[in-house]
Amino acid sequence: MSNRFCCKCGKNESEESIVEGFCLSCYKDEFPLIHSFPEKQLHLTTCKLCGDLMYHNKWVEVHDNPTTVVQELIDGFVRKAKKVKGTKLILISDFEEPASDVASKQTIQLVFEGTQNEGVPLYQQEVDLELVVNVGACNRCSKFARGYFESTIQIRSDRRSISEDEQLTISHLIEQKKKEKITGDRMAYITKMTDQMRGGIDLYIGSESFAKSLANYLAENLAASIEYSTKLKSWKDGKPIYQSTYCVRVPYFEIEDVVSYQDSPHQITGFKFGRVEVFNLKTHETKTLSLRESHPDYVKVLKKKDQLQKFIIIAIQPTNISVMNSVSFETFDIDASSLHRKHKDGDEILMVELPEGLFECQEV
Repeated sequence: MSNRFCCKCGKNESEESIVEGFCLSCYKDEFPLIHSFPEKQLHLTTCKLCGDLMYHNKWVEVHDNPTTVVQELIDGFVRKAKKVKGTKLILISDFEEPASDVASKQTIQLVFEGTQNEGVPLYQQEVDLELVVNVGACNRCSKFARGYFESTIQIRSDRRSISEDEQLTISHLIEQKKKEKITGDRMAYITKMTDQMRGGIDLYIGSESFAKSLANYLAENLAASIEYSTKLKSWKDGKPIYQSTYCVRVPYFEIEDVVSYQDSPHQITGFKFGRVEVFNLKTHETKTLSLRESHPDYVKVLKKKDQLQKFIIIAIQPTNISVMNSVSFETFDIDASSLHRKHKDGDEILMVELPEGLFECQEV
C-alpha cells in the first residue's frame, strides 16, 4: 500500500492527491500560474465630462458601458503578465463601475486556470488586482469646452434663406451622421449655430476628416453642391496649420416649387437620398430623378411655392372647367386635362399660372 505524503504540509495521499512530492494545494503555492503583472496596480483615468477612460495615455470610449470597457482593459493588462504558458483568465469578480466625478480604489479578484506540465491536472489560482481610477478631462472634452474646431461647414442657399423645414431635415441628418461617426475619431463633435442674418447654418467641427464626411453626406441628401477652401490658422513646429471650410450650397428650388425639367413643367414633391421627386403637371406622372439630374443645371425654377394661387371650381363640363381666382375673382376656362384628380363644383384647388396656361398643383 502506497504511503506517499506531501513534503511540505505532510498530507497523506489518502487525503489529497500527491503530485511531484506535493499535495495539489501546496503544488499551487509552490508553482503559481502568474509570476508577475506588468504593474502593481491597474491605473485608469476617467473623464469627468464624458466618462471615457484612459489607460497608458490612450482614451477609450465607454459608449454607456464602462463595465465592459474595464473588463477589456483588464484582459489587455493580464495579457502582458508573466505567466505559465497556456494560462487563461476564466473569471473577473464583480466590481463597481468607476464614477466620473470622484477618484476611487478597489480590489478585483481574478481567477486563472492552467498547469505547469501535462502530467499535472489543471488547477486554478486566485490573484487580487488593485484598480485605481483618477479623475481628469479627456483632450476632446477639453477642446470642446474651449470651443476648439478644425473645420467649418456653411450651409447656404442661393437667393433664399434655409427654411424651417430644411433646418429640421438638416438637424435630423446631422444626428444620423453623428451616430455613424468615423470609428476612432474622438474629435467628431459638432457645435451648431444658425446665422439668421445670412439665412444659413454654420457647423463647427472638431476634426477635418469628420467635417469632410459630414459635408458629403449633407450634399448627397439635400441635392446640394460643395465648395471647399482653406485658410492659414497658425504655425506649429515650423509647419503651417490650416483651417478648412466646406460650403454646402442647397439649390434654389424646394418642395412645392414648380420647375422646368426636360422642357416640361413639374412640381417638386420631395427629396429622397439627395434625389429630387417630381410630378409632371401635364402627364400627371411621378418620377425620381437621378443624382446627376437633381442638380440645378437640369432643374430650373419656374414658380416658387409662394407664387402658387388658390382657385375655386365654379363649373365642370365634359372637356372644360371654369375656375375663379380666390383673390382677384377673375374667371378662366381651362382644359379638363389641366387637373390631375376629380373634383366637384365649389372645390378649392392649388394652381400655377404658366405661359402654357393654368395647371393644378399638389399640396405637399
